Amino acid sequence: MTGARRPSQAPASASPDAATATLSRVAPGRWRLEGVLNLTTVVPLYNQCPEPDAQGRTELDLADVQRSASAGVALLLEWRSRLGADGAQLHLARVPEAVRRLAALGNADALLGLEDPPGRDDAVSGASPSKHG
Repeated sequence: MTGARRPSQAPASASPDAATATLSRVAPGRWRLEGVLNLTTVVPLYNQCPEPDAQGRTELDLADVQRSASAGVALLLEWRSRLGADGAQLHLARVPEAVRRLAALGNADALLGLEDPPGRDDAVSGASPSKHG
């Protein structure tokens, strides 16, 4: 296919406020995902699965994700599946509440390891509310 572009390049006709998303390596096994995750922005990220460190651990920091649609959750599930198939682990760090809610709506929170949000111990004292669906 001709005309393929790199994910970091915006198309020539893109408006200045067009949504973007980037994946960047912070250190071995440590990655940062930032921007807006929607159908348009996740397509270029699909083949950019983060790579694990020597111990097979991958940490993905999502603190700079501004917005996410269900396509963003699907991308995270895909990356987790690929890494798991290779015997590696994906740990999501600093996950925005909106991403957590989307994952929970699709019953993907447990699949992404989000069922026990860090720093939420005060909200989970005693028995947790049951989920009926």
